[in-house]
Amino acid sequence: MSNTHSRPGSRSLTRLLLAAFLAIGGAFVPVHGALQVHLEMDGNLNDSAGGDHNGVLVDGHQGFNAFVPGVIGQALDLSNISSDPGPTNNDYVRIPYVMTDSGTLAFWFYVDDVYNYVTLFDNSVQQDDWEMWIYATGQARFRIEGGGEVSANLHGLAPDGDARGDWFHLAVTWRRLSETTVENAIHVNGRLIESRQGPWVSPGAAVFLGGGHAGNDAGTGKWDDVRIYDHVLDDIEIRWLAMNSLILDPTEVSVKEGHSGSYSVQLDCPPGLYPATNVYVTITPDENVALNGPAAGRQVTLTFEPGSFGTPQIVQVLAVDDAVNTGNRVATLMHTVSSNDARWNAMQSASLSVFILEDDLGCGAWGYLPTDLNRDCYVNFADFAAFASQWMACTDPSGSHCIRPSSVKIAAHRGYSQAAPENTLAACNAARGYADLVEFDVRPTQDGWLILMHDGNVDRTTSGTGPVQTFTLEQIRALDAGSWFSSEYAGELVPTMSEAILAVLPDMVPLIERKTGTAQQYVEVLKALRCTNDVVVIAFDWDFLAQLEAIDSTIITGALGSSTLTSDTISSIRSLGIDFINWEHSTITADEVSRVRGAGMELWVWTVNSAARIQELLDMGIDGITTDNPELARRLLEQQ
Repeated sequence: MSNTHSRPGSRSLTRLLLAAFLAIGGAFVPVHGALQVHLEMDGNLNDSAGGDHNGVLVDGHQGFNAFVPGVIGQALDLSNISSDPGPTNNDYVRIPYVMTDSGTLAFWFYVDDVYNYVTLFDNSVQQDDWEMWIYATGQARFRIEGGGEVSANLHGLAPDGDARGDWFHLAVTWRRLSETTVENAIHVNGRLIESRQGPWVSPGAAVFLGGGHAGNDAGTGKWDDVRIYDHVLDDIEIRWLAMNSLILDPTEVSVKEGHSGSYSVQLDCPPGLYPATNVYVTITPDENVALNGPAAGRQVTLTFEPGSFGTPQIVQVLAVDDAVNTGNRVATLMHTVSSNDARWNAMQSASLSVFILEDDLGCGAWGYLPTDLNRDCYVNFADFAAFASQWMACTDPSGSHCIRPSSVKIAAHRGYSQAAPENTLAACNAARGYADLVEFDVRPTQDGWLILMHDGNVDRTTSGTGPVQTFTLEQIRALDAGSWFSSEYAGELVPTMSEAILAVLPDMVPLIERKTGTAQQYVEVLKALRCTNDVVVIAFDWDFLAQLEAIDSTIITGALGSSTLTSDTISSIRSLGIDFINWEHSTITADEVSRVRGAGMELWVWTVNSAARIQELLDMGIDGITTDNPELARRLLEQQ
């Protein structure tokens, strides 16, 4: 959805003048305010804005610096070579510039690592003023002074849920409203994440990239295309800087084998900011998909020319019918951009998922039934006995295996992950008797099966190596998911989402955290199990939850998030039709509980393992707690 709004008077004139300026090949310089500092980072720290605000590299004695490939040309890499990152020990950059009362600082940043804290920049006289950093949780935060912080969760915005190894375009703006008040905002990849008013303090005499100043911790990472303006850029200008190159509509396609669907591709550029020459979009499918007529797996290139830059082009997607029961699968279409316009040639790739539904049902009309636990094409007594044992564990409400309902719900994080290997059936079963809900993380395999795995790679929790999406279910099943935890769990398998749901029901509730995958994939499985009313789905991607609600509103959904929980954020979540909020616990106070309740929603928190903090949250009247130790949380709750 575009944030573009029409503007009267001088802004309309600005657009016309800007369009004319770009048409003759000029660089991007807004007419209504000057670009004050521009460090292109192309092998030097020279200021190409013409203001003689050249950067100066400061030797931190325990740091490393180099110019390396960036988003546009080169980038400056600052790394800490000490084993213990900390204050004033990293190389950093000093820019001799004094911030104005209103302004924008925008740059590309590559996340090498996260720890408390990775300093991106500061401009302070005092240590805690005018600074931006990244927490160990992946939160990017900017403030002029305490009380005005604005934040964005980079982990939640990363494709694989981990910001490390990804480039982000970060833009912070500030507008002084009075002698003592300023309005701050943070944008990530061209999208406004949060705005907030806070206290104003005067800036220092220089801007510092990468920490090392005023006691701030080292800023490990890469910086590219650093820009400082003397005014607040509007949404269109920030979107242009962020180079959100393509609009794909819809963002995912679902087709049955032998059938076709379609989507549109459009350049994401506002009028007046069009490319200077042709832009080519090359789409690369795999052998499961044919595009616009040619054979499966062959690339297709779309050409956008002057006069048609704002016109979407339609792509037809045909799913190959392989006549073999290989199961549902996901094909990824990669879109790469090239152009003689240097800025568009640097655009990042975009991907679209094609969810292919199997039509070769080797087990009869229904395929593998959800209750065919051993996948032998028969639902027999062995399957029934395994399934029934779960249901019979809680037939007597006074029995030891049942939990009496309470006002605070306890969720076992990745199962009882302090007692058994995370995201396995063993961890799910270990939570029984302590947890109301069992949380587990879900991703699709290469062939479209939804399986339990927190990380984007299988390396940490299995005997395998590599990204989850490169494995078929059969290959995933060959991995050992338990030995890393203890020899007692050697041979533990990676379960499918269906198996985890059946293991948790009926005496606990599956709390499904979607890491990747389409809304349609999840709904297909839940409907097949006839359990859309019996599960809860949570995600950092709130748009995914809104899509889930649009497909089936009976599924209970929860918005994951962290950092400051503002009234605007609460309203935004509620407007998407999401049922409750599930927030990182460290910033939660009784005020946040009251605000969420006032909006008619519940507030849950994650992930809390300290007995003292669990008790604090219980005393606040929190609605749900996710923990690695549900046994501890249950004991504290029963003492209430």
